[in-house]
Amino acid sequence: MPIVEPIRDSIYYEQLARVARRKADASDDPFLALRLREAAIRHERTARRLRRRDSETPGSA
Repeated sequence: MPIVEPIRDSIYYEQLARVARRKADASDDPFLALRLREAAIRHERTARRLRRRDSETPGSA
């Protein structure tokens, strides 16, 4: 199952980013909201990197 795992990982990080953005929008503390948005950006970058790695893997289609 190694072909399926990177896709699941990218979905996991996309969900983490969504949750972090939702919490940032709901937060009254501007500093906490900023940190949560920064975390969301990191999670989105990780998800994109994993998707890129998965698409470059030979034999995956």
